[in-house]
Amino acid sequence: HKAPADLVPKFKEGGAIWIHKCAGVRYAITGASLGADMITVVGYENGGATGTLDIGTLVMTPSVVDAIDVPVIAGGGITDGRGIAAVLALGAEGAIMGTRMMATKECPIHDNLKQAFVQAKETDTHLVMRSIRNTHRVWRNKAAEKIIELESQKASLQEIIQVASGQNALKMYKEGDIDAGMVSCGQGVGLVKDIPTVKELLDRIMKEAEEVIQRLKKIS
Repeated sequence: HKAPADLVPKFKEGGAIWIHKCAGVRYAITGASLGADMITVVGYENGGATGTLDIGTLVMTPSVVDAIDVPVIAGGGITDGRGIAAVLALGAEGAIMGTRMMATKECPIHDNLKQAFVQAKETDTHLVMRSIRNTHRVWRNKAAEKIIELESQKASLQEIIQVASGQNALKMYKEGDIDAGMVSCGQGVGLVKDIPTVKELLDRIMKEAEEVIQRLKKIS
């Protein structure tokens, strides 16, 4: 996806804070050059759109930090305080979490899917839709396996969309049929072990991050 250059004047005129999300250094540079206030960058571990560069968060984050002069928010595989401390050490000003937040009590998806995430391993994701240049990392279920099968057969966009549709995902979220549709899911799902409230999760993560930072201070 291209940076929304034509919308930038409207952002600025309206006083909006523009946080530009991307999955590569060159895209981050473009966003910053157009006037983005912050850049969110995600690495290969990320759930959902991963781009096509296949560069992990550990390399992607400092590469973007070094390339631009605006604050960077990093994501991809972050599920606990250790991950927060890691991206801060890499130069990011903050972190973005997606997969971990899905396994919280407040997240409006069926408990069957939350429980499936708790049981999942870091290997339980697939990259799909690369054949149509829209690569996504998703949870490994029957829908994901079907998309992979279709892509191996050089299926058309319409054939793939029939499986990857939002309607199928909505059925999964609402009715609890965990194989009904495609759901974005990062490799960090393997570190998800419980279903806390958002407050419990964030309090725990911040405590963990502080403990990691203090431990590193002792090492130095």
